Amino acid sequence: MLRPHVVILGAGFGGMYVAKKLVRQVKKGKIDVTIVNRTNYFLFTPLLHEVATGGLSPRNVAEPLREIFAHSGVKIIQAEVEKIDASKRTVSLKGHTDTCSISYDYLIVATGAETNYYGIPGADINTMSLKSLQDAYLIRNKIIDLFEQAVLISDPARRRELLSFVVVGGGATGVEVAAELIEFIRGMVKRYYNDTEGTDTDGSRPDDRQHCHPEEPQVTLIHGTKELLEQFSPKLRQAAMARLIHNGIVLKSGVTVTAVTKKCLTLADGTSVPASLIIWAAGVKPIIPHFEGSSPIVAGGGRLAVDEYFRLLQQKNIFALGDVSAYVDGQSVGLPVDPSKSARPLPMLAQVAVSQARIVAYNIWASIAERNLQRFHYHSKGSMISVGQWFAVGEIFSLGLAGKLTWWMWRTIYLFKFASWSKRIQIIFEWTLAIFYPRDITKLT
Repeated sequence: MLRPHVVILGAGFGGMYVAKKLVRQVKKGKIDVTIVNRTNYFLFTPLLHEVATGGLSPRNVAEPLREIFAHSGVKIIQAEVEKIDASKRTVSLKGHTDTCSISYDYLIVATGAETNYYGIPGADINTMSLKSLQDAYLIRNKIIDLFEQAVLISDPARRRELLSFVVVGGGATGVEVAAELIEFIRGMVKRYYNDTEGTDTDGSRPDDRQHCHPEEPQVTLIHGTKELLEQFSPKLRQAAMARLIHNGIVLKSGVTVTAVTKKCLTLADGTSVPASLIIWAAGVKPIIPHFEGSSPIVAGGGRLAVDEYFRLLQQKNIFALGDVSAYVDGQSVGLPVDPSKSARPLPMLAQVAVSQARIVAYNIWASIAERNLQRFHYHSKGSMISVGQWFAVGEIFSLGLAGKLTWWMWRTIYLFKFASWSKRIQIIFEWTLAIFYPRDITKLT
């Protein structure tokens, strides 16, 4: 008798944790599980900003899927999803050169999200996103290149223009990126690009090249609403904002971007902001695979509508979770909304996806074993974000925290979300070195 085949599309926090929960049944020979992912690794996206700013090596935020699931019986396929045929229960895949099709008995859609540019002219081609390991590479390389160009220019005004950095989006990602970016570039200037040897006795220099003044690089954070980090209490928002300003970041809140060129952003109030590097962290949108034939029901925000068990509406053997699912806590999107509850889907966060993965894995096995499925209710454990080195803000069970201790807690929590102890030890070692040594400015190719 053939074992039921469970296919998981995507190996982010949702897909990877569903697979881990199903490993026990795979080892018992009860089911087969196949993971399809565009890369051969699980990417720890919450720490990408540290890779982009020289705080962590790229290899330390990626864990090979074949290592995570070694000797488990879980199959790994590195490929892109071309389409899903729900009537035939097949998924068409495209690998490096060939295309193929695999069949499934149960399908889990966990394909994650991509950067949302909201149709703003020029934003997609003139900014850099931070959603992949390659994005982090490119941002870090661009920062280094701009400094290497700047030290060849003797005109201070031109150097300031070249060393203008902008982050768009004042949510968690934007704040973390901006905070790490200002510390990265200030450290670069202090150690490598502020060489005062050869100055005259009066402090002047016959040639101002090979020298950057500490005040020349500038980081600007632009946010569309008045308040940064709207998920936190006003007190924590103010603490984060004060930290950013103290570190030298220019804040422009309550104004939206209307257009982007290679060297400039135009804002809704008619002003413009020059920039040689623009990092777009203003939002994401779900990556929904193409469905052959009848399309699935899509809820607000372009996310897939699911019932209280995370099954696609009208599809009893296709589940969706994480960033692609529009799950409204405690009820089905397809049923009338309870007016006593918020109708907004759960946020697109790693913590949410991990929590959903547990119930999806249970309901997959319950479907196979013909048992009752379980409804899901989300219990937030709180959230934390770093605001540069030695400072973080967060809420744990409604308790607001800010400062160095919160920063250590944030790092500890993230550390134990990695799958293997070997990876945790590598990160501990690198974080410890970063306390005593400057960030790495080796250009990656």
